Amino acid sequence: MTQYKKIFIALVLVVTVLCVTFAQPVHFLNSPIVSASKNGSSAPELAKIEMGSTKKDGYDRYIAQYSNVSRPASELLIQGGAFAKAEGMDARAVSDFPGASGKAAETGETGTITWELDIPVDGLYNIAIRYYQMEGKHSSIDRKLLIDGKLPFAEANSFTFNRVWKNKGETIRDEKGNDSYTPQIEDPMWQEAFLQSSDGSHVDPYSFYFSKGKHSISLVSDKEPMMIDYIKLGQVDKVLNYQEVAAQYKEQGYKAAASGVFIKVQGEAASRKSNSSLYPVMDRSSAATEPYDISKIRMNTIGSTNWSKAGQWLAWDIDVPEDGLYKIGVKFNQNFARGITSYRKLTIDGKVPFEEMETVAFEFSNGWDLKELGDGEEPYQFYLTKGKHELRMEVSLGEMSDYVRTIESSILDLNTLYRRIVMVTGTVPDTNRDYQLELKLPEMVGTMTKQATVIETISSLLAQATGGNSDRTATLDRLAIQLREMANNPGTVPSLMESFKTNISSLGTWIYQTNNMPLSIDYIAVASPEVEMPSASATLWQSVEHQVGTFFLSFFTDYNQLGSSAKTDKKITVWITLGMDQAKILKRMVEESFTPETGIAVDFQVVSEGILLQAMLAGRGPDVAFSVPNDRPVNYALRSGVEDISKYPGFEEVKKEFHESALVPYAFNGGYYALPMEQSFPVLFYRKDILDELKLKVPETWDDVYAILPELQKQNLLFGFPESSATSFSMLAMLLYQDDGEIYNDGGKTIALNSEKSIKSFIQWTDLYTSYQLPLTIDFTNRFRSGEMPIGIADYTVFQTISVTAPELRGLWEFAQVPGKKLPDGTVRHDAPGAGTATVMLKGSEHKSDAWDFMKWWASTDAQARFGLENEAILGTAGRLAMGNLDAMAQLPWQINDYKTLMEQWKWVKGIPEVPGGYFAARHIDNAFKSVAVSHEDPREAIVKFTRFINDEIKKKRNEFGLPN
Repeated sequence: MTQYKKIFIALVLVVTVLCVTFAQPVHFLNSPIVSASKNGSSAPELAKIEMGSTKKDGYDRYIAQYSNVSRPASELLIQGGAFAKAEGMDARAVSDFPGASGKAAETGETGTITWELDIPVDGLYNIAIRYYQMEGKHSSIDRKLLIDGKLPFAEANSFTFNRVWKNKGETIRDEKGNDSYTPQIEDPMWQEAFLQSSDGSHVDPYSFYFSKGKHSISLVSDKEPMMIDYIKLGQVDKVLNYQEVAAQYKEQGYKAAASGVFIKVQGEAASRKSNSSLYPVMDRSSAATEPYDISKIRMNTIGSTNWSKAGQWLAWDIDVPEDGLYKIGVKFNQNFARGITSYRKLTIDGKVPFEEMETVAFEFSNGWDLKELGDGEEPYQFYLTKGKHELRMEVSLGEMSDYVRTIESSILDLNTLYRRIVMVTGTVPDTNRDYQLELKLPEMVGTMTKQATVIETISSLLAQATGGNSDRTATLDRLAIQLREMANNPGTVPSLMESFKTNISSLGTWIYQTNNMPLSIDYIAVASPEVEMPSASATLWQSVEHQVGTFFLSFFTDYNQLGSSAKTDKKITVWITLGMDQAKILKRMVEESFTPETGIAVDFQVVSEGILLQAMLAGRGPDVAFSVPNDRPVNYALRSGVEDISKYPGFEEVKKEFHESALVPYAFNGGYYALPMEQSFPVLFYRKDILDELKLKVPETWDDVYAILPELQKQNLLFGFPESSATSFSMLAMLLYQDDGEIYNDGGKTIALNSEKSIKSFIQWTDLYTSYQLPLTIDFTNRFRSGEMPIGIADYTVFQTISVTAPELRGLWEFAQVPGKKLPDGTVRHDAPGAGTATVMLKGSEHKSDAWDFMKWWASTDAQARFGLENEAILGTAGRLAMGNLDAMAQLPWQINDYKTLMEQWKWVKGIPEVPGGYFAARHIDNAFKSVAVSHEDPREAIVKFTRFINDEIKKKRNEFGLPN
């Protein structure tokens, strides 16, 4: 392309940018016509439905029992140090802890601590706990509450107590003048928190019923230690509405603050926060964002998608010059979730100023907006005394909490109905057969009609709240229409089963999306009532300059490369395939600890894994690469692409950070060619509710599995096993290892699948599909969620997927060790294969010593744990990593019971070696499996035949690389 053509294209793009800048957006969904049709008198009357959860052991049912019970005004205070007993916990009373009101209780992260109390009056009480965060794993504190030794309701199974964090100094800038990161540090302090929903499903604190007399309260530690000052039983203070508060202002003679007062606090200058992930972030969408630089990165906002989970909060210190009434404005951006309003609870000095601040709505907008807190006509006035005040905003689900709980109940009811239908029709119904479902399942039509009404009502309420229909209401409407169709024509149900399951699953996604309340804050303004708030938008000239300038600068900036801020001559390059968010975490970590300790700077670049081999062969690769799949390092080593790290100083010490099985895939010919990054392995997932309904026990051995398979199949339900594929043969490896067999012979020179143990394991594996007719392919997560596959073996990382996509199953499922082989002495072997990713040093690196120092640091417990915690803080449970480092795994926010199960299974994990030609092993084991399961070939003949093919390829590859046979 000639220089003139480039200039011409640039001018065309500039004109386009100007057109976009001058154009006025059309807000169709918020137009008067649509709003009138949704909220006007012509709208249909909404159906009367039961809002909230219908779970038998849920809080909604619990509190409904006590609707006529009084709320005593008396308050009962129990000193933390006055506990009656502690079981499984090294609890102790501490009489001189700074800031405590009396003798406090130091509690550990495991075990149970119990207090005894004497209730003077029957009634409903709120419970508050004053606590102090102790040194731990830097994650939130989790506790379970028991009253008289029992859970009062299901939601009491998990309460979260947030830590307090703050910015550690100023934002760090890199060598190019760009803001790099703002260090975060814990800021321990005493906090009083009422026991309330950890996921925001209930906005108000929970109420607990106590009869008059003696009772006990127990806290079961699930995660992190904490100090407890006291437990208080009483009532939440009643919050007056704004009209009542304004009347009090008038009665007490409060006046407006002196004219001309305008205080602006930048959002990124938050004084305290509930999570380390709530650090300042960059926004370049507008020239009006403060501070702004057209060419440099500035961490000029806070929040975004990091600030979206119920209970997360940010606090700012506001220093006002005199007593008086002020108004408050918030410059915000909520363009993350179309069709959803983000809600925040606002407190000043720990108290909600008036009822309207319990739920402050920040509506969806295409860009930055400035919201004066008010009723839409006049701004509210807040009385503030002279001096410093803490203004805190906490994520709340607001009115959405009722909708979410109602839809969760709908999902459970519909999944139960789907499972009942499957028990009649099977998972693959014959669409030409009349199953007479309305006769065999008399509740079917009624359930469909009821749930259609519920879902339609929630859709209408949501449309009213957001100003019109959106993709969120479309999800609900689609299922409601289908339910009406099936209820009116029961004969169509078998043919619609697959789409029915898909639509139910989409409701889980709806809940996940609705639970997210993202919001960005540029600044908070406190001003005299007569002061006009500034515009949130840039001027016309600022917008033109911003659009044109950022366009031209995009030609000169590599946004995938993160340069180092350190001024040092020693520098290495690291490629990462995880993503930009993860690269930014690593960059912060390196510049906070690795570079200051070693003097080695690191440049990170985000790439796709597929280009690594090409770069190695071209001699243009990095010094270190992350997230390399298990089967790559040895194959790269055979081609002189990666370095043998076993010869470097400290390697033997680094090995101790990992389970011995994690290094097996990276070992070859006496060398090691990678360090583990992640390691995962299978566990047994099961639905507690369905197994209890069927009166089945969780199987511990394969004999137990064979015993429950017929019972499941009688109900047309399935047991899930890992799929056979060209990249995994985990089921065969599991059975073989449990029988004390091996995959390869003689250091990988031949495969051992023609041994008697291997043939026996192969027959056992294929028999599940030939004799028990199990499906060859499965969608485990969705089938587990729907209940048609209430138990199954899957990689433990499926935990994250189920937790996020199936919130309605909370408390209804668990996982255990995989079924094993029972030995003569009564013990059970639970061997299972491991999988994972690795970190490699490239052979062509010119800075190998520095690269090794980096790899050692990266493999350390501190680095791995911090990376895992920060990644999860950004992405939530879905971002929990399968850490390879044993001690780092212990610092991730696992519930203690889940962590213990994982540790027990990890003891039995074995690595699968990688050998030249090993790719043929997975491919032909899959071929052997399918020749038996699909073509009905004799299993012994099939595995022996394909073993020959595998050994031929191994021999060929060993010859190619000059290795002895």
